[in-house]
Amino acid sequence: MSKSSLALCVLGAALVATAAPAHAGNGTDLLKFVPEQSQLVMVFDMGGARGSGLLQKGFSQLLAAAPDAKTKLAELGLDPMKDIDTILFAGGSAKGLSKDSMQDVLIIVEGRLPKDKLSTIPDATSSTYAGVTIFTSKDTDAAFIGDRMYFAKKGKLKAEIDLVLGKGKAKGKSVATSKRAKAMKAAIAAADTKAHLWAAVLIPASAQADMKKEGMAASTVTFGMKFTADLAIGLKLVTDSADSAAKIVGMAQAQLGQVTSAASSMGLTKAAKSLMVAADGPVVKLNLALTEAELTSIMNLAKQFGGMAAKGAAGNP
Repeated sequence: MSKSSLALCVLGAALVATAAPAHAGNGTDLLKFVPEQSQLVMVFDMGGARGSGLLQKGFSQLLAAAPDAKTKLAELGLDPMKDIDTILFAGGSAKGLSKDSMQDVLIIVEGRLPKDKLSTIPDATSSTYAGVTIFTSKDTDAAFIGDRMYFAKKGKLKAEIDLVLGKGKAKGKSVATSKRAKAMKAAIAAADTKAHLWAAVLIPASAQADMKKEGMAASTVTFGMKFTADLAIGLKLVTDSADSAAKIVGMAQAQLGQVTSAASSMGLTKAAKSLMVAADGPVVKLNLALTEAELTSIMNLAKQFGGMAAKGAAGNP
């Protein structure tokens, strides 16, 4: 998606009021609306994480780093932290998962979402399909189907409407129901869907080929984040065999000492102590915990490096 399209999606996800009922959950009930060809599914259970002070502070810092978005939200009197319950992102294409090749992008938002807000999107045009009003702005389509808000690339939302309504060629062709989605179903089954933020990704064929050159083979990556007093992060890499998993873990553990030493020197003590890489049969597991202070430190470093990169780009047109 272009920057303008991404901004539209973010703004759309933040258009929150009190008109419609919520569907709080971890997103697994939305899989029946995810196209069978999807290679990535990511869900943010904001309703489940809402009580986390860590998330609230992190969200505030993200808004502070995006003053335009913060201003728009303030002007509209919107508070996504209170009223958005679930956000699902899905994507993929025959060419893989790069931002340039991903054609089947879908975003579903659940919460108390005002249906009249989409009509206020600047320069949006409207059309109707199967009784659903679609608002199009630049290369993005947006619509309410029932109480949920959907975003897709221009021209792609009609197929999603058919899938949701169980109509035409799209009927039964979702990640939850299609036999063609066997790999993605397995990936989701391996994911920690009870985490506040979780994702399941099918590794593109090109990346798998690169791994095979190193004598390894993996098909799936999943990760989960839990927002409690600390941020708990878990990652799984599903390989083709216990031998592949053991080889990857061996390579990682060879570098683990240097990584933990560097983390400790940066003040990331808990992160350094909690970092663990292990094999469980064909699955490589990585676990990490960050305190609120450590997460803030990392975000500050990211801002500093981001600012330095921006200055460098400005000085070198």
